[in-house]
Amino acid sequence: QEAASALCRGPPPRPCVPAMPRRRGGPGLAAAAALVGGGLCLARLCPLFPGPSAFTAPPSQRAVGSLPSVAQPGVSPSGISSPSGSSPLAPSLGRAAAVGVLVLAASAAARSSRVARAVDWTGKSGSAQQVAVLDMDGKQIGEETLHFKTFSAETANYVVHHVYRIWYYMNLKPWPWFAQRQDMKNGRKPWKQKGSGRARHGSFASPLFGKVKTNKYAHGLDNKRLLKIRPTEHMRAMATVLQSKWKKMKVIDGLEDWNEARMGKLLECLENWTGYVAGSRSVLLITRNGYGEALGSTCTFESYDNPLFLSGRHIPHLTMRRPRDIDTFEGCDGLHELLKARHVIMSREAFYDLTAKFGEKGWAWRSERTILVENLQKIVKDFPMNRAEELHFARRMPIGVDARIEWARARRSTMEDFSTKRVEELQAESVVAAKGE
Repeated sequence: QEAASALCRGPPPRPCVPAMPRRRGGPGLAAAAALVGGGLCLARLCPLFPGPSAFTAPPSQRAVGSLPSVAQPGVSPSGISSPSGSSPLAPSLGRAAAVGVLVLAASAAARSSRVARAVDWTGKSGSAQQVAVLDMDGKQIGEETLHFKTFSAETANYVVHHVYRIWYYMNLKPWPWFAQRQDMKNGRKPWKQKGSGRARHGSFASPLFGKVKTNKYAHGLDNKRLLKIRPTEHMRAMATVLQSKWKKMKVIDGLEDWNEARMGKLLECLENWTGYVAGSRSVLLITRNGYGEALGSTCTFESYDNPLFLSGRHIPHLTMRRPRDIDTFEGCDGLHELLKARHVIMSREAFYDLTAKFGEKGWAWRSERTILVENLQKIVKDFPMNRAEELHFARRMPIGVDARIEWARARRSTMEDFSTKRVEELQAESVVAAKGE
């Protein structure tokens, strides 16, 4: 009768369980929330079913996972009295609620670990390494600290491979060159238009005669997709490869002062710097000035101004690049050359350029606007501005445009006269000083 009257009053109040978004937690969190909510609902309904009392038992004899006891014996937490107390389902429901809480915590921990792995490529960089500094004869004269902003050790291989794969795919040529119809001589008409009984043709340059490749072979990468790489990810991949080659990296002091095009001298220097015969291993030479463009057996006109490029353009397995070429611009193959090189040789000036670019606080990791704001802040510190003084001088200018032009001309002539007098005074002082010596 009490159960029937309780059911007539309506369902018990629903427990207040916060909703879990499906996108963030996934099915694990949703299942855990449903399990916890169902356990609480059944726990509120369990006093409707007769069974041995669990609410009136002392705490020492209470089953593990049972619902807490109430102040009045025989009265359930929902306010419905029953002669025999709660149901034997109470301990099971309590355990179900505890299991739901554990599943909820495990799902949250799994999600946090997935998020951490997803963004781990922007995590901590590798440790700093010491790179030997050599002179032109190959003798060590010091060390430089190499500490670029790199990927973490767990994700470096994957991300570098991912970036290089996209770069290589986007730089593939669509298809090799074939002689097409417009590349052939049309010649005469094979036979007259009518009367021969054969098909009409206008030229032997048609692909039907087999002399050209038009519409005969596949066109290659006609369905080439457009894949993109984030510039910062591409930059960080190059910094990671550079940092990983610290054992085979040498910084040469005085390399930028190379002033003669002598291949034999460069061969000897490469052997002293790397310890191997020049041309036997792939070497990447990074300098500010030693760069040119080859055109078959010769090179471009601008390349003749670079003696270092002229010295090494015929050495096999030697590639020369500038620090500006280790970048993400179109036509730059910095990542490819870094991965291919077995030894990296760079001048001291190029090393400083790459450190300013790929270092922990390098400009490669900042936007153009951030760099502009920082430079303007430095200029403001060097040249402080007095707004009141600027307004005072602005009020002294004429109002009309023509009057301002005349005012500017008069000021300019005054400044020129002052500069001329100052130059004459400096010349006179120098003459007097020369006579005194």
